[in-house]
Amino acid sequence: MHEFSVISSIVDLVKQEMEKRPVILVKEVKLEVGELTFLAHGALEFGFTALVEKEPKIANDALNIIPVQAEVKCKNCDYEGPMKVKDSESMHIGVPIFKCPKCEGQIEVIKGKECTVVNLRMELED
Repeated sequence: MHEFSVISSIVDLVKQEMEKRPVILVKEVKLEVGELTFLAHGALEFGFTALVEKEPKIANDALNIIPVQAEVKCKNCDYEGPMKVKDSESMHIGVPIFKCPKCEGQIEVIKGKECTVVNLRMELED
């Protein structure tokens, strides 16, 4: 379960940022998670709650996950947009097809691989 190691790194990042200022409470950790990371949002939330349970300055419900849909750009026809996805009964998820949805040419993934903290909202001492 790689979600736990990812969220552990994010909690460490939050703690590092807390050391730089007089924090009363971390109210929100806004996290963009691309669909191609295949990170389970529920597992991220569970791990976050477990890791901050004994951190009185981080709210248990501070994690705010923003899903990022994968987008590609075709190297042949200049298509830019969402990926084509094939339903997979064996994997119980949609499996991305790494070809251009229009011409089946080679693509470059331009969105959807990120897992980025984009904002921290903290209550600070006066």
